[in-house]
Formats: sequence, C-alpha cells, structure tokens
Amino acid sequence: MHSVALDMMSFSWLSAAIAPIGREQDTFVTELRRLPDGWWAVGFVALVIGACWLVMTMYRREGRRGASSTSRIVLGLLRCSVLLILAIILLEPVSVRIVRQWVDSYTLVLVDDSSSMDIADTYRTPEAASRLTSIVSADPSQGVRRREIVDTMLTADDRGWLTELAKNNRVKVYSFSNEPELRGTIHSSGERESLATSASENKDESPTGKANDIALEMTSAGPVTNLDRALRLSVESLGSAPLAGVVVLSDGGFNEGAHAAEIARYAKARNIAVHAVGVGDASPPRNVRITETLAPENALQRDPFAVTAKVIAEGVDGEPILVELLEKHVTTGSEKVVDTRSLTLSTGESESVSFERRQDRVGRYIYTVRVPNIEAESVVDDNSQQVTVNVIDARTRVLVVSGGPSWDYRFLTRLLERDETIDVSCWLQSADLSSVRDGNTVIDHLPRIAEELFEYDAIILMDPDASEFDQAWAQLADRFVAEHGGGLLYAAARARSPIFLRETSLSALHDLLPVVLDPEADLVLNRVGHYQTKPAPIEIPEASFHHNILRLANDAVATKLAWRGLSFVYWHYPVLRAKPAATVLMRHGDPRMRHAWGGHVLAAVQFVGAGRSGFLAFDGTWRWRRSGVETFDRFWIQMVRYLTEGKLLGGTKRGLLLTERDRYAIGESVTVTARLLDQQFEPLRKNEVKATFEIEGEKRDFILTPQSERAGWYEGRFVPTRNGAYRIEVQVPGRDSAELTTISREVRVSRPNIEVLNPQMARDDLQLLATQSGGGQYFEVDEIDEIPGLIPDRHEEVSVRSRPTSLWDNGWSLMLLIGLLSIEWFCRKWMHLL
Repeated sequence: MHSVALDMMSFSWLSAAIAPIGREQDTFVTELRRLPDGWWAVGFVALVIGACWLVMTMYRREGRRGASSTSRIVLGLLRCSVLLILAIILLEPVSVRIVRQWVDSYTLVLVDDSSSMDIADTYRTPEAASRLTSIVSADPSQGVRRREIVDTMLTADDRGWLTELAKNNRVKVYSFSNEPELRGTIHSSGERESLATSASENKDESPTGKANDIALEMTSAGPVTNLDRALRLSVESLGSAPLAGVVVLSDGGFNEGAHAAEIARYAKARNIAVHAVGVGDASPPRNVRITETLAPENALQRDPFAVTAKVIAEGVDGEPILVELLEKHVTTGSEKVVDTRSLTLSTGESESVSFERRQDRVGRYIYTVRVPNIEAESVVDDNSQQVTVNVIDARTRVLVVSGGPSWDYRFLTRLLERDETIDVSCWLQSADLSSVRDGNTVIDHLPRIAEELFEYDAIILMDPDASEFDQAWAQLADRFVAEHGGGLLYAAARARSPIFLRETSLSALHDLLPVVLDPEADLVLNRVGHYQTKPAPIEIPEASFHHNILRLANDAVATKLAWRGLSFVYWHYPVLRAKPAATVLMRHGDPRMRHAWGGHVLAAVQFVGAGRSGFLAFDGTWRWRRSGVETFDRFWIQMVRYLTEGKLLGGTKRGLLLTERDRYAIGESVTVTARLLDQQFEPLRKNEVKATFEIEGEKRDFILTPQSERAGWYEGRFVPTRNGAYRIEVQVPGRDSAELTTISREVRVSRPNIEVLNPQMARDDLQLLATQSGGGQYFEVDEIDEIPGLIPDRHEEVSVRSRPTSLWDNGWSLMLLIGLLSIEWFCRKWMHLL
C-alpha cells in the first residue's frame, strides 16, 4: 500500500486520471503557517516567555497602593494573554481539511477471443487429458473447443480464482482479437465492499464480488490474435491507477502485432507481471484438413459443374486418406455420399480433388467435402467444408451479332442452338431482310431499346459492321454491362474490326473492353501483313490454366496438356496492352509480336461494374475442331457461362447484388451493394430497402440505404459470426406491381486461414511471455487457482489538502484583544494604578 499527498488544486485532474475511488475520510487540522523552524522556533518561544516574565516582574514590583499581590498577578496574566494572542496571530493560525481517499488497484484479465479458440483439440497425451477433465466435464478424445474451456473458467458458478483475484484488487476482464473489448469489472467483497460503496453506483460494476451485466462468454470470431495491442490499450485505459498484474488466457497464436519477446520487454519495462495460462493442446499437430472448397454459386439444370477442394496433411506419413463428397437438396433431400476419392499424403503435402456433378432437379444443393477423422487427430472440426450450388432452370439468353457468316459464327450458332440451357438470338448483318434468321428465338431487327436489350444475359459481337451501330447503342451497351450485370464479348476478324474499333462514336463500347486499343494498329497490320500463311503459337500464361474459360480438364496440369498442339493463330488484331484489372488468357507467341508489355494480347476478360467483358483478337477458333469438337465446344460454352455469371451471381432483370468478394472470414464486415430497378427499368427510389441473410435456416434482417450520388444503388453491411454459406436476399417489384422479384447472392464464411495454420497451443511463446515480463509465471489450465496468491494488493491512499482557512483574520479575534485590554485598563483604574 502506498500513500500519496496531493494539493486540492489537482483534485479535478486526479478524478479523471485514476481509477474509481473507494472510501473517503475527512479530517480537520489546525496549523500555524508562519511557525519558524529549528533555533528560530526556540528563539521565538524564548522571546514570548521573556516578554511574559517581564510583564509579571513589572506588575510584581508595582509600588502603588490599592492593589494587592493577587490583583497584580491577575492584571499580569491579562497582559500576558494579550501578548500570547498577538504571538499566535503573528504565526497565522489556519484550519485545513485533509481528505484521505482509497485508490483501487487493478488486475487485468485478457481473454483470447480469436477464431483459433474455436478449434477442438483431442488431447492425445494422458497428462494433457487429465488436466482438461479437471476443468471441463467432457471426453478429450472427442474434441473439446478451447473457448468452452475458457467459458467454463470464466462463467462457472463459483469462479473461485476470479473471486480470489478481486479480494486484493478490482478485476477488469477484456476479450481480444485484433482489438480489446472490455467485458466488465469485478469488485471485491467483504471489507473491500464497504470501501467501494461510493463507486458502486457505476452501471457496470458491483461491490458483491460478482460480475453484474458482464458478458463473459466468448464468441471466438476474431480474425487475428493481437495481444500486443490488447495489453497496451488496456494498460493505458487505467491512467495512473495502480496495476497489480495481468492474466492472459490464450493459445499463444500471436499472429499480429509484436511477438511474445517484445511484449514481455514492454511489460518488464513497466514492472508488469504477466501470468499466462495456456489453453489448448501443445502436442505437434496430427491433422488432415479441407481448405479452399470451390464450386459455382449457380449452375444450370443438366449442366455439369465441378466441386473442388484442397486437402492438406500434417503429422501423417504416407497414410491413405479417403475424401468423400456428400450431397443434400435443401428442401427435399437427405445428405448422402455421392462420390469418393482416395489420396496418399505425407506431412506438409497438399493435393486438390475434384468431383463433377450434374443435376436434373432445380433447387439449392449443399455439397460437403469431408475427410473422416484419422486416428488420434489433433483438430477434428476442420475435416469438412460446405458449399452451396443453386441449380436453376432459366435458360441463358444470348444475342449474337455478326457482320458476316464466318466459320466461327456458323459453328458457334449451331452449338448454342443445340444447348438446352441457352436461348440464342442471332442478327447476321450481311443477310437479306427477308432471310430466315438463326437462333432459338428469332428476331427481325437489332435490339436498340433497354426493354429489348436488357432481356439478354450476354452479347457476342463477331466482327460486326459499324454502320448499324451508333453512339446511343454503345451507351446502352455500357449500361447493360456496367449497371445491369450483363456480359459482352468482342471477337475481332480482318474484314470489319479495323473500322469498328476506330469508330469514335462507339468509344463507350470500346471502353468496356479489357484491352487498350492501339491507335497505330493499322500500321502494325500493314507491317506484318493482313494475311498469314503460317500459324504462330499461342502462349497461355501459367496462372490462366486455372481460369474456368480455358479449363479442358479437372485440374490445371491436365488442362495444360490438353491445350498443347491446339494453340495456334494466323491473323490477329493488335492492341496496345491489357487493362490493369484484366485477366489475360492468351498472348501471341511470335517474337515479332512483342512489345514493352509482352506478347500481343489475343484473349482477355475483366469485370466492368456489375458485369463482365471479353476480347478475342482472332477468328480462328473453328480450327480447333480439327483435333476434336470438344475443345471448341467447351471453350465457347465456358465463355458464355463466364459472361452471364454477372447476372447469375446475384442479378435478375430487375437488379443485382454485389459483394466485394465471395469469401469472408468470421468477424469481417460484409458490404452488400445492390443495383435495383423498378418496373420500367428505371432506378428504384426508396429511403431504405430491407435485405435478409440466412444461414442454416436462421434469417436476420439488415437495411440497405441509398447511395447519394448513384440513383438506384443501395448499400448495407452485416457481420457474420459463424462458418457456412450465407444467402443474401432482396425483394423488388416485378412486372406486375403486386409481384415481388427476389434477388439473391451467396457468400461463404470460414475461419481466417492465419488462425489455423499452426493449430497447436504455443506453450513456448506463452512461457517466454510470462517469465521475461515483470515477474510473471506460466500456468496450465488446472493451475489457474495458484495465480491469485501471486498478485499483491497494490491499492494506494491519496491525501488531498484543501485551501487553508484563516482563524485569526476575523472580528472575534479583534473583540477578544479589545476585551482583554479593556478589562486590564478598567481594573487598573479601579485600583488606582497607572
């Protein structure tokens, strides 16, 4: 315990800078402000005594008659009294109020609430299992989540160690992940209860030794573990209040901020004892986990799609691993195993597995990729992942516009007409007006208004004739892609593309393309020749073999082998470079066709607002049919699928939903942007729009508010708190005012990868943190009751003095002096003395 004396002038600062103050005790004392020190004080007393002796001597020797010896003594005492009062006034007597206050000290309890605390450990060693069962009533071999252990230690009815901690110091409980969050304060009981009475009126505190309104149960949803920031901010929050010690409950996976040694140096420099309690299994992990499960969010009825997952092994040596695919129809089906794969992995190895599925029934399907638990597995809750695929029966509407009947046009239109999932309309510009048009849905003119053009999901322009297009059509195409989520592909050919791509009135359409056009393209064509008799190789960037458009097999290696021998080109339209946001699928392999940005771009795609665009610089894809029609068919079908995904991934004719990405970590904010239209395809105008998100049958609402500068655009946010697929829905008016159209989108939420890369409890880091701090120790979970005995009472007593109040500068002092002198004068006159 420490005692500190402060002047009353600093009291207001003190109240704001230190912790809540408990008991107060007022004391009033009288002081002499000008009382001299040392020999000066002796001299002053001697002077007063001498003066009084002189007065008494003079009265004793008074020779006049009429005054007895007793009378002279009384008169002398009266005169001495006046001298003594004057001496006291000279010393300036004052009254001072002294307030003694108890300043509470604190113990900080920092509880790890990151997502790694949601890991379920199996505790393979008997010693670790025994420690666990002394805390939690559970079977360690079945996996016990770390947050359950922490919840038990914090929320048990007795909470003995917290109660013991609060006997000496108040206890502040914080949870932390990337930021600390105060969960509440626990007071002491008994004697300290009476000391805390004046401060117990605070809402979040109670002087009963228990936590009132303190949310101690953890969610384990934080994306990272940053103890450094949690410790610094929680210590700073105390201001000048005494800190008795810090208790950390964590698995030691500090993956953001300073490392354990640096945190320990910070604590030691401030004489802070950090006691660490390790939660989790510290054994080297033996684990097989599923990561990066991928599947299309939407698939068309009877159209094949792939479910792909990555399997990573740790602590296994060449053991066979079974990977299962389970399927469930959301409304009518039960979960069942529909396919399996067998892998052989060793420690540190990973391998991707792919399952191909096709559905004849529409609806939402949940696919689970699962690895059965291996023997003595450390972590069992990462052995499976789910994805949701929405199988729809709507046919994709595609508009093909071509300047002439090229071979690519002929084979492509026949392919799309045969596909049951696509409804194609064709506009061949070179055909006579009376000729029969190609396509499933025949049209008799080029769509030019929004109600006509926006009914399509994708537009393919195959070397179109610029004479039939104008600035208004180009701007309508820009709205179709950027605002309504449509797709647009421009496929160049030698006959009309040089003129079309130079037409300045079509600049809005040119800007949609994923490439920057070369103003000197004609010069390049004249230099290399408009006709090529020898094929040039096509280079496919390594990363592009993973792209869905080029996928000819279930994995990138097989796709790369399939493209060998097929990649060649004759004529191409040269462009300057790909745009920064574009994905280049193919480049020219001729060294003459290279510049500062690499080989000439032959194929590229990109996102444009809500939609997608593509560019194909050559017209020879029909030649791929020589090696088999499968390559040509698959390339073009996958291209169409890619272009139409802008609407399939969250849009309808009345709007679309967008998110920044498809995958999020638990605790990350999901920003939802909606483009909503009314019955006339005009921007919807409302003060707010209600949206919902659903996971595992549980629905919650959140609000979309309009963006001030973009008519018809709305934005809202929600924070996911658990793993799984979140389905986001918004309802907007349909064609009929009484009809509502539902727009939906799904995002997948998982535990942050950084939190599970090293799943074992980091005992070494926790021990280093504790032992190198200012006197801390490391404890296992069953030793936590030993901590309160190591944290002393560090409270302080503060004495605050008020301003002194003068005791002599008043009328009573003057009246007393006058009264004494008057009595003496009267007596002397009465006794006939001088």
